[in-house]
Amino acid sequence: MLNPTAARQLISMQGERVRWFQALPCDCRDPGDPDYGDERTCTKCEHGYVYREQELEDGVKALVTRQRREYLHPEVGMIRVQDLTVTTMADELPVDEFDKLVLVERAVSKKEIVRRGSGTSDVLGEAYPVEVVTVADGDTVFVAGEDFVFDESEGAVVWLADGDRPDGQTYAVHYTHAPVYWYTGAMMTEARPMPGHGAKWPQTGILNSKFPEG
Repeated sequence: MLNPTAARQLISMQGERVRWFQALPCDCRDPGDPDYGDERTCTKCEHGYVYREQELEDGVKALVTRQRREYLHPEVGMIRVQDLTVTTMADELPVDEFDKLVLVERAVSKKEIVRRGSGTSDVLGEAYPVEVVTVADGDTVFVAGEDFVFDESEGAVVWLADGDRPDGQTYAVHYTHAPVYWYTGAMMTEARPMPGHGAKWPQTGILNSKFPEG
């Protein structure tokens, strides 16, 4: 494994920007319950965790790698081809179990039918939309800046007062969104110090596109 200095340089050169959401157990969970009392009807949490975005310093990156071979890891089990792993420096991005990472540089395309709401804006289905490409219904292709604007912070199409709007209850949106992954297991017990160095080893773990149930 690279020493901490070399690892930091590698992550800086070959890594990518991410958004980091730290997971903390929600108060709807009961520690006395063997299943932690995960209350799935709670409106404050996801899967029993409350997620809060952590601000990263400029230039902080994560090295995300897609596995090319299958092997059995002694701490996290079977690693399969196409699984994603992530490596970070613990003093920069101390990602932990069940935290979420949004891969902002890996935006993917989606075409979605959106239901027209009663207000001026309609929220898109994906949590982290990046760019709206096309908004249209059966008769009209709507014009960005004239008919609508895209509010990235709210993830919504916002209809302008003087512009055209869909006549029906639904319309189509083609947009890109950043995929979200859960950090589900560390591939070493901790980001431990390297002998002879004050810095710690980088930490590496598994990313999963679905929350690990059970």
